[in-house]
Amino acid sequence: MESPMEHSPYAGFWSRAAARVIDLLIIIAVFNLIYLADRLGADAGLWSGMGLDEGNAADERFSTINVFRMFFYLSFPVFYYVYLHGTCGQTFGKMAMKIKVVNEDGTPLDYRKAFLRWLGYFLCDLTFYVGYVWAAFDHRKQGLHDKVCKTLVVRTDVAFPVPAAVEPEAPADAAKDDPASLDTRTDPPI
Repeated sequence: MESPMEHSPYAGFWSRAAARVIDLLIIIAVFNLIYLADRLGADAGLWSGMGLDEGNAADERFSTINVFRMFFYLSFPVFYYVYLHGTCGQTFGKMAMKIKVVNEDGTPLDYRKAFLRWLGYFLCDLTFYVGYVWAAFDHRKQGLHDKVCKTLVVRTDVAFPVPAAVEPEAPADAAKDDPASLDTRTDPPI
C-alpha cells in the first residue's frame, strides 16, 4: 500500500538536505579549483601570490589582487544560489534531486525573492540549524527561510497543483445586465 507522502508535491527534508550537500560540494570544488589555478599561476610568476605568509607586510595582504580574491570567495556562493534560483528555480543539487523552489502560488522566483531566500539561510544558521530542520515537521515542508520568503520546495516529478485564480465578484446591488451599474466614475460638481 502506498503512503500519501509518496504523491506529495512537496520536497521532503532528506532530499532537500542531500541537495544542499551537493551544492556545498560544488562550491567547495570550485573554490579549490580557483585556489589551485591561482596558486599555480603565482608559483609560475604570472601574478603575485596571496601574501599570507608570516613574513609579509600588512599592505601586501590587502593588495588589489587579494581584494579581488576575497570578493570572488565571498560573492560566488551568492551568485550560485541567487542566479540559479532566480533563473530556473533550481541549483545543481536541486536538479540532481529533482526538486525546485517556487512561490507559494506556484509561480517561479524572481532574483529579488531568490536573494531574500538566500539571506534567509543566515536566519536558519542563526537558529542553530533549527530553521532547516523545521522543514521535516512542517506540513508543507517549509523551512524557516521558506516561511519568511513565502516559497515552497516542490518535487519536479510530481505535478504541483496551482491554486485557481479567484475572480472578483460583482457588487451585490448592481444589476448584471445594466452596464451603467459597473461604471464607478462620478463627475465632479461644477
